Amino acid sequence: MTLETERLLLTHWQPSDVDDFRPIATDPEVMRYITGGVPWSEDMIRSFVDRQISQYRELGFCRWKLLEKQTEKMIGFCGVVVWRDTTYLEIGWWLAPAWWGRGLATEAARAALEDVFERVKLDRVVSIAVPANTASIRIMKKLGLQFAQEFDKDGVHLVQYALNRPA
Repeated sequence: MTLETERLLLTHWQPSDVDDFRPIATDPEVMRYITGGVPWSEDMIRSFVDRQISQYRELGFCRWKLLEKQTEKMIGFCGVVVWRDTTYLEIGWWLAPAWWGRGLATEAARAALEDVFERVKLDRVVSIAVPANTASIRIMKKLGLQFAQEFDKDGVHLVQYALNRPA
């Protein structure tokens, strides 16, 4: 299955996508608000790709692989997963820095939200970020997510925004 927007293709992962995802998951700028800038290890990258494949197969949604439509180059991911060891269904996104500031994360997230609300019939989606990640929080607000709570997880202070399925 592939979701399509004006500029992007959102599609499911293959094991071979590890190679194309590695430069994104090891970029210190991408990882700044995820791990404090520490690149993911090879095991973490493979585990992420494997989890997306499994979750898509089991639940019908995942953090879709983002491809720039004209070149079909992988530029990041966007979509919904079960967040860590919680029951939260969380939408998130990462983009390679060369693609920042173009509205692509918002475009991808709109498509992913439409899919999980209309096709999958999820009732509620959240998005979680560290408060300093103002770019992601701005995207959450553009998407219509509303502030839900502040909380601490594993010693990190976080904010959560939420959106219910439209009636």
